[in-house]
Amino acid sequence: MGRIFAAVFSILLLLVSMYLFGFAFQVSSGQAFIFMAGVLLMSLSFFLPIHVFGKR
Repeated sequence: MGRIFAAVFSILLLLVSMYLFGFAFQVSSGQAFIFMAGVLLMSLSFFLPIHVFGKR
């Protein structure tokens, strides 16, 4: 059950990070912070499955 939750959560983080990448170009201020939040979320979305699924 934990692996399923981690996979769904990782996909959700990936989708939110892609939304933040596009949203950063639509706002008038704070683009860098929004874009960096997207980068951090994308990194986290790749880190979680590697960490969770790497353990046996």
